[in-house]
Amino acid sequence: MRGPLAVLRALVPSGRHRATTPAVLIALDLDAEPGEFAVCPAEQVVRYHAVQADGARRCWTCSTVTEAGA
Repeated sequence: MRGPLAVLRALVPSGRHRATTPAVLIALDLDAEPGEFAVCPAEQVVRYHAVQADGARRCWTCSTVTEAGA
């Protein structure tokens, strides 16, 4: 049987833990061009939008997608 301090040490991290494997970054394939400021149709306010390769815009605030030419 373990003592009470050993049980507490097992529950609280010591701050000395290091990951054994490097973190893996996931690349998102959004196919986007540099953005622009435009009126968001959902919020009716000028917001920054990511412009995708097909011309569609995605609002950075609410994620509403506006089709190309709209």
